[in-house]
Amino acid sequence: MGKQRVSWHGSFPALMTPFTEDGAIDEAMLRANVRLALDEGVHGFVVCGHNGEAHVMSPDERKRVTAIAIEENAGRVPAICGSGAIATDEVIRLTRDAKDAGADGAMIETPYFLTPRAADIYKHYAEIAEAVDLPIMLYNNPKRTGVDMDLELVDKLADIEGVVAIKDSSFIYDRILELIYGAADRIQIFVGPARVFGFQGIQMGAHGFVDELQQIMGRPGAQLYDLAVANDHERGLAIQHKAYQLHTLLAQAPGSYPATIKDAMRFLGRPGGYSRRPLRAMEGEDLRRFEQGLRAIGLAPDLAAE
Repeated sequence: MGKQRVSWHGSFPALMTPFTEDGAIDEAMLRANVRLALDEGVHGFVVCGHNGEAHVMSPDERKRVTAIAIEENAGRVPAICGSGAIATDEVIRLTRDAKDAGADGAMIETPYFLTPRAADIYKHYAEIAEAVDLPIMLYNNPKRTGVDMDLELVDKLADIEGVVAIKDSSFIYDRILELIYGAADRIQIFVGPARVFGFQGIQMGAHGFVDELQQIMGRPGAQLYDLAVANDHERGLAIQHKAYQLHTLLAQAPGSYPATIKDAMRFLGRPGGYSRRPLRAMEGEDLRRFEQGLRAIGLAPDLAAE
């Protein structure tokens, strides 16, 4: 059997899971968020990732959120489901749930909290790929998991049948280049922080990015990929510079991430909803200054996106 391949490329928003203020999943708003992403030209999406707050949901809730997103998508773009967890057996169950729901692939981060060795991580992914016939996007997010998948490990993982892509959220530009030069012939490379170097990453050979950019910036966030492919530096870099300003604002905000993304979406009239506790929405002066910051970079309800 040859190495499994996929043709994923482009702007893949890491979809927010909208909750009500009391913590219930807002299914109507979730459907609206999926429809809006599709209307604004995304090339695929990830549901139940870190931005989707999958780790504060039960397995049944994750399955329901995935099913809703896939139903709304109706096969228009690749739909990838986050199925990460700590225990390998749990990840296998979540990945089977994703497949049963009709997902096109699973995005799986390294087990968090445990800080496993490279050999443990390799076996983890190999067992998942053996147990479930569903394309896997590796997810490297060392800030959240405490483990950094370096090129040596990714080089080995790329040979596993079923491992077809990687999202790298190390925020290290050189790492993206290493992955492009060292593994892009076998797996597809997705930039994590498109807000920081999405345009540059695509220009250098990455296949796409997974980020919340479109959910705040709207259509320009999805267009960033197309402009990079078209070598439209004037328009592409204008969006990238604005995206970096947004990144800085989010990073410096007194709120908690990813609740700050939802603070921005509510201000802009977009279907983000609220986060589940312990994450809370910004209030008072903190929220007012944050909204002023969004307006200062051209993001406000009365400023239509071009």
